[in-house]
Amino acid sequence: MNTSMFELLTPQEMAIADRLSIDHGPFSGMDLMNRAGASVVAEILSRFGNAARYVILCGPGNNGGDGYVIARLLTEAGANAAVFALAPPAGNTDASLAALACPLHAGPLDAFKPEVGDLVIDALFGAGLDRILREPVTSCLQSVRKAGLPVVAVDLPSGVSGASGKVLGEALQADLTVTFFRKKPGHLLFPGRKLCGELVVSDIGINADVLAEIRPSCFENVRDLWHHALPVHSYEMHKYSRGGVAVFSGGPSSTGAARLAAEAAARAGAGAVTVLSPPSAVLVNASHLTSIMLAPVADVEDVAGFLARRQISAVLIGPGFGTGERLRDFCELLMDGSGATDQSRPKGVVLDADAITEFS
Repeated sequence: MNTSMFELLTPQEMAIADRLSIDHGPFSGMDLMNRAGASVVAEILSRFGNAARYVILCGPGNNGGDGYVIARLLTEAGANAAVFALAPPAGNTDASLAALACPLHAGPLDAFKPEVGDLVIDALFGAGLDRILREPVTSCLQSVRKAGLPVVAVDLPSGVSGASGKVLGEALQADLTVTFFRKKPGHLLFPGRKLCGELVVSDIGINADVLAEIRPSCFENVRDLWHHALPVHSYEMHKYSRGGVAVFSGGPSSTGAARLAAEAAARAGAGAVTVLSPPSAVLVNASHLTSIMLAPVADVEDVAGFLARRQISAVLIGPGFGTGERLRDFCELLMDGSGATDQSRPKGVVLDADAITEFS
């Protein structure tokens, strides 16, 4: 199965993808920058074509280089555009070439004053930012937020870590974020996920073959990645051939989490699901359960007897169970299998909630 469209690239891996693409061709670094800028302009004009002024905030790196391309293309399209820069790009870089090709003079960042009707294009820093934002960037971003202006972010809202989605001091809420080639973790992890607004992944000509050398290890969790691994049930199957799950319940006032987990196991495909309840909570659980079975267990011997009678594939213990010696005893039985036969020993044991707390 082709999973490349679901791969996430860290900022470091994206830098490698850029380099490999430039090395292998057919596009130069300047070509990729022009294509990136053009893709952002296309998205801007399709959504914000009536802005009174397009304000491009440029940083000194490649993200700023994209911003200068955007400013040039908007100007060529007849739009009213203005550029404000944190610092000029370093010499002999693609970003410096983009700045030279831009017909607009870039004012200093702290000279930007928001106006009604502005659309702000954030090209200060991309996904590779790894330091806390400082003045004058923070004041600029705060003024944009205070004015309530719409924002389009290039690659990622400045101040959001592409690796973690964390805010590095300050960041804008974007209405639209346009990134390139592949998403980064910061696009999907909160708070970055919320701050991106609508997310568009643009194809700027980077060949997917570079992924074979990068070998990304992080993927977006989408159905196509795992749906093929789910079992397909035949007509001859019955509930006992589809796997048994046991879920331990807490006391009378702590039964809800176990029932939710048991219902989830049934919906996921388990055939026979049983809630193992302390005797004091049997009536509470029985009043809420229909398709889920119920068995009282008071101690380790009761649990061992239940496992010996039923073929249980997986056991969940912890949600609402409570901590203490009884929990430890149950876990030791489930995980050590002391006195259990191969037939009665669960194939999988899941520790959650109170079980994690007890063994932390």
